[in-house]
Amino acid sequence: MRTGMIKSIYCILGILLSIPISPEIDLDYNYEYEKNGPYTKFSDWVPYKLHKWEPKFLEDYYQLYGLKLHYGENELRRDIYFLKIGLKKRFRHPKNALCPVKDEDEYYKYRNLLFMHINLQIMRSYMRIASQFDKRHLYFYNLDFAYDLNRSFEVADGFYKEAIPYWKEAKKYADRSSEIDSDLDLGTMETERYEIITGKLDFGKIIDDHLARLDKKRNTVKEYLIQHPGANKPLLEQ
Repeated sequence: MRTGMIKSIYCILGILLSIPISPEIDLDYNYEYEKNGPYTKFSDWVPYKLHKWEPKFLEDYYQLYGLKLHYGENELRRDIYFLKIGLKKRFRHPKNALCPVKDEDEYYKYRNLLFMHINLQIMRSYMRIASQFDKRHLYFYNLDFAYDLNRSFEVADGFYKEAIPYWKEAKKYADRSSEIDSDLDLGTMETERYEIITGKLDFGKIIDDHLARLDKKRNTVKEYLIQHPGANKPLLEQ
């Protein structure tokens, strides 16, 4: 009797052990799943290009321009990069312009105003970079770093001069846009245009003034280095 019961128990255990145990299905589709399996996230069916925005027109690159409250050379170079690309791009269709334009004359003025403003922004960015390598005042104790100052002033001089061609371009487009009497709904640009053609805003004089004061500081540093030739090397090597 006992032998029969034991045999029946072994038979039942054998049947149970022979049944394959299916693994637990993982329903966490969002993070762990087989990309080519039966379960696919919905976002994988959406083309990735739909999530991107590619600038095509001059206005698109202009709208990428933005200066933070606390900015450095990298932010300024980024703005210059996008604005320079924008100058080479075509404009949007007039119905998608940054302000309403009623006729071809206003659209002509609109284009010249934008060219003027973008050149001004590039010029200002170069001047801001130059100011980071310049010093407003040169005190006697600053000459302890004469070697570094000499190199820094040389960089500032280059950036100030780099801004000059963009000021000339801005003046040219300000004159062209002034040929049209009607005012556009671009208040800041219209104000800049008016101040440029009336001479109230003259960055040519401002840049020349910066360069003149920079030359005086550079001469002071060079005279110090002539008198102290041992200072014409990095501070750690002196």
